Amino acid sequence: MSLLLYGGRRSPLDAVFREMRDLERAMVMPYWQNANFLDFNSAADVGEVINDDNKYGLKLDVSHFRPEELQVNIDGRKLTIEGNHESRTEHGTTQRSFVRSFFLPEDVDVSAVRSSLTDDGHLAIEAPKAATSRGRAIPITRNANEAIKAKPQENGDKK
Repeated sequence: MSLLLYGGRRSPLDAVFREMRDLERAMVMPYWQNANFLDFNSAADVGEVINDDNKYGLKLDVSHFRPEELQVNIDGRKLTIEGNHESRTEHGTTQRSFVRSFFLPEDVDVSAVRSSLTDDGHLAIEAPKAATSRGRAIPITRNANEAIKAKPQENGDKK
């Protein structure tokens, strides 16, 4: 709503009306409508993935979870990380949870997967790469004593 009272110029009250409209919109709209969901920090993403020649590893920020609220499981090559948190106060209940699954590369030694939790709430999971036989050239040697002789073909029609 614009009041054009001053010869086509805007009214000094336009700014007041705009602020009132913004305030009303903020009161009616839910708080999460304009929220940035990447800032909620509930292990929303993997902080770092390492996949080099020696090891495979990943790190997650799980600072909103206590150690007993976290689980790391492996089934075949599928690594699953879960966190469940619930807190109750006189005003209500808060629940927070996440599940992240990763398929480990074929060259990872699944039996050697280890996890650790730092004091500042970062979960690190690492596994060494399995010893794989690297390709190599195989030399071809000639053995003069063992010459391969072709058998003469037997033909039933002899003339």
